[in-house]
Amino acid sequence: MHFPTADGPFFRHLRMWHAVAAFLVVVAVVAFLVLLPSDGARSVPNSPCRPADSAHEDPPAAPDLDGDGFVDLVHEFSDTAENFDVTVVPGSEHGPDHDRTSVLTHDDLGLPDDVQTGDDPWQPTVADLDEDGHADLIVSGAAQVLWGGPKGPQASGPHGRVQLPGSGYDTAPIAGDFDGDGHTDLAAIRYSNEDQELVVLKGPFKRSGAPTRSAEIPSPVHEGASPVLVAGDANDDRATDLALYDSPWDPPLLFTGGARTAGGLSQEPERLPQGENVVFGDFDGDGRQDIAIGRSFVDSYDEIDTPHRRGQVRVRYGKEPGKWVTMEGGDFKEGFGTRLAAGDINGDGCDDLAVQLTMKKETGDARIEVLRGGSQHGLGSKPWRATKRSVPGDDGPVDGTLFAVHDFDDDGRAELALLGGNKWWITDGTDRDEASFPVTTSNDQGS
Repeated sequence: MHFPTADGPFFRHLRMWHAVAAFLVVVAVVAFLVLLPSDGARSVPNSPCRPADSAHEDPPAAPDLDGDGFVDLVHEFSDTAENFDVTVVPGSEHGPDHDRTSVLTHDDLGLPDDVQTGDDPWQPTVADLDEDGHADLIVSGAAQVLWGGPKGPQASGPHGRVQLPGSGYDTAPIAGDFDGDGHTDLAAIRYSNEDQELVVLKGPFKRSGAPTRSAEIPSPVHEGASPVLVAGDANDDRATDLALYDSPWDPPLLFTGGARTAGGLSQEPERLPQGENVVFGDFDGDGRQDIAIGRSFVDSYDEIDTPHRRGQVRVRYGKEPGKWVTMEGGDFKEGFGTRLAAGDINGDGCDDLAVQLTMKKETGDARIEVLRGGSQHGLGSKPWRATKRSVPGDDGPVDGTLFAVHDFDDDGRAELALLGGNKWWITDGTDRDEASFPVTTSNDQGS
């Protein structure tokens, strides 16, 4: 993969037929060269990347709970069913504003005592379920809802609970328009008596939490698997598609949206290449979302040896739906591809891909590499930028892992949010910190 240099076609085709035109061309070229990133990665001149209307702006949208135009940093944190918090760090023109952090506790959220919890922090779902123009907050396997308002969801504001059929849900449902009718739907995995179901709830939702209708689909993964759901539009039909991943027995699966089924999803899923995570992003800036799959070859259990091979990321571009491109990274056994997140980090309108490397998933030895998107070639421009943050601990340093990529300060360039050792780092993707601050929970606030 390569990008044009000063002796490439872009410059060879300049013709100095008119003095004024030549001057303008030279000014444009000089401006382009001055604005290049310092690492040499560059977009193709006259890039079709379009920050205003490219596919990565489509739903599911970045979380903006108070509607001020800035992305908020939102996460669930729990160590027991009784100690369950949702922390919201509001966005601002300077990024996440730690001084305005608010913590919604188990009681604030109205959660049941038997709510399911997980070991990792989760990103709650933010979506306008009742179509009143305000973002709602859906948290935990109980699918508890704090209904939005002009100031965002509030502990003292109206509460509800999405009416999921039955019980056995571990995480909050995710949002998307799976049937393409313009209304936000929800999807979740239900575990019941060793069986699994994919549950789709059709919007809009009433304040009672009732969907317009619902559908239950037998799960396509093996018994005992705990798949993660991720939403995106893989075929550019404006209906949300649904990927399932992170099963040790199954490859990632893709249900396409807009189907004439009860849930709006295709009857049978597509089997994607083997991998442990999936993200959607517009890496070549053509207005169509692409799919990236990470495969680190690192087992979930540290006692199992990692094979002597490099991790990889496989990408399928929307313009070439039948072709997968494979990129290897890191060194042997370094776990390139453990986590992925997409966002436009350099502001050129093409999404970039943040890739985490982790040699052992339970020891927290993470670092992040950013693969730059490009308007003609997609991902792959080098050198990649590496980021690592760590805090000391009793058992050694704890490194920041990749939590999310969003444009928190609304400057047109996305930042990386890393989390580790009860601390947040917000970096600009070139190893420079934008901000760092401790994780705040109800224990810290004396609740």
